[in-house]
Amino acid sequence: ILQSSFSRIDCPIWMDSSTTDECQMIEKAVGDAQNLFQITGSKAYERFTGSQIMKVATKTSDVYQQTERIQLISNFLASILLGEYAPIDLSDGSGMNLLDIRQHKWSKECLNTCGKDLEKKLSEKLVYPRTALGTIAKYFVERYGFNSQCQIVSCTGDNPSSYYALASDPKTVVISLGKFI
Repeated sequence: ILQSSFSRIDCPIWMDSSTTDECQMIEKAVGDAQNLFQITGSKAYERFTGSQIMKVATKTSDVYQQTERIQLISNFLASILLGEYAPIDLSDGSGMNLLDIRQHKWSKECLNTCGKDLEKKLSEKLVYPRTALGTIAKYFVERYGFNSQCQIVSCTGDNPSSYYALASDPKTVVISLGKFI
C-alpha cells in the first residue's frame, strides 16, 4: 500500500559516504568549508541531508521532481502521529548543512545549491524543540484508543534527545561523541 506513496523505496542512512563530490560543491557554492561552517555550524559531511538531497536532485532528477516532501526521521514520525506534514525542529535541522544556525531559518544559498524548490519540499516552517504541533490523528484514536486530546510535540534526533534527557541543569555540560556501531 505505501510503496506508491514514496518517490524512493530506500533512503540513505548516517553511514552513507557516497556524496563527497556533492560536499565539495556545497562548500564551493558558499565560498569554502569555513564559510559553510559559519552558516550551518558544520563543514559538509557525506551523511548530512543537504549533500544527500543534492545527489538525488542531480543524479536522479526525475525522482527529485516527483518528490513532494523531504523529511527527517524525526518529523516523519511526528507527521505519522499528526496525520499531516510536521515541520522540522531546529535542533535536528541543524545537522543538514542547510540551516542558518544564527538566523534559525533555512540558508537560501545552501538550499538553492542542493535542489530546486527545496524549501517547499522540506518545510518552510521550522519549530523549536518540544513545540506542540497539534493533537494525535484520528486513526490512532480509533484504532489504538489514544485520547483524542493527546498532544504531539515536535520530534528530534538522537543527539538532541540525549542532550534534553541529560541536561536538566543549565550548568550541565554534555559532550556527544557521535554514533558507534
